[in-house]
Amino acid sequence: MTFWLNGDYQTDRMTIDIADRGFLLGDGVFETLLVEAGVPTFLGEHLDRLQYGLAALSIDAAIPDNISNIIAGLAEKNGLGGEKAAARITFTRGPSDRGVLFPGSHDGASTRLITLARAPAKTTEEPLSLVMSQYVRCEKSVTSRHKTTNYLDNILARNEAKTMGAEEAVMVNSRGRVACASSANIFVIKEGGDVVTPPCDEGALNGIVRRLLLDCAVETGVNLSEAPLGLELLQQGEPFLTNSLIGLRRARLKSGGRAPAALQVEIFNQLEAWYQGRLDRSLTESAPCL
Repeated sequence: MTFWLNGDYQTDRMTIDIADRGFLLGDGVFETLLVEAGVPTFLGEHLDRLQYGLAALSIDAAIPDNISNIIAGLAEKNGLGGEKAAARITFTRGPSDRGVLFPGSHDGASTRLITLARAPAKTTEEPLSLVMSQYVRCEKSVTSRHKTTNYLDNILARNEAKTMGAEEAVMVNSRGRVACASSANIFVIKEGGDVVTPPCDEGALNGIVRRLLLDCAVETGVNLSEAPLGLELLQQGEPFLTNSLIGLRRARLKSGGRAPAALQVEIFNQLEAWYQGRLDRSLTESAPCL
């Protein structure tokens, strides 16, 4: 596999410093992007969130101006130019001496990595099966507000779901309300057609697809809003998940989930069609200038 590390394309996997804080302490941020035919989707939105995370963690790292071209190069070098792929942009604070305190003078020492792999294929139109996780999403933690490399709670929740025969795990916050899935945001279509998703102060990450739907609610023609999400509403409504790789996917609680009403199916299809149009527009906007 060819990857991009600190300014160069490389193939040698043994290139990360053993003192790198991202590896030792989870001291970093990342973004995962859908790439189609070498073109990254919603690149501007992802880079804005990456910059926001870097600032929040006080990581001094310059984001390359030519990331679109770098990703296109990775697609070509890895034979993924004609396929859907997942790009991951990872920035860490870089190597430092032992301890948790920030290092002193740190000019240019951050680690910047971009990788590309084949995107997971959608194998069925059936709703993703959900189970409730025992792992709590701490809504007051910085790791709930930013996409950091400290991802252990989400990892444990996702693997817990797998052992229970489900595809995703629902994580609740310290108040017992729904925050998110292990790797996606959660929306619920109510019986009357309104759609709600937990606000970020409930532990939801401000996902790119989530933000697009909320910001463009008028365009979708659907009444979308943020509101605390109790378990009863999750059980009574029609949930769906969003992230950059799956887009919008219907979901269903593995135990006790009810079949959707015709209106709920219509609302989901309406949102999915709007998102596909917005995705197509993003591909045109993000095409690299080669």
